[in-house]
Amino acid sequence: MAATRLIALHVNKGKTVAQCLADRTDYSQNAAKTNDSEFISSYECDPKTADEEFLLSPHSQPYYL
Repeated sequence: MAATRLIALHVNKGKTVAQCLADRTDYSQNAAKTNDSEFISSYECDPKTADEEFLLSPHSQPYYL
C-alpha cells in the first residue's frame, strides 16, 4: 500500500491513535484484497505487529491541532 499523505482519522472520529492504526493495518492486510497476504511485505517490522511497533517509536508522540 502506498501512502501519499497521512490523515489524522483518530481526531475526527473520536478514536485513539492506537485504534486508528489497528483499523488501518487490519484493513490493508485484508486477505481478500491481498491474495491471502501474498502482496503484504514489510521493512524492519512484522506486518502482524506493525501498529504496535509504530506506537513504540519516538516519532509517534501525540500532537495537537
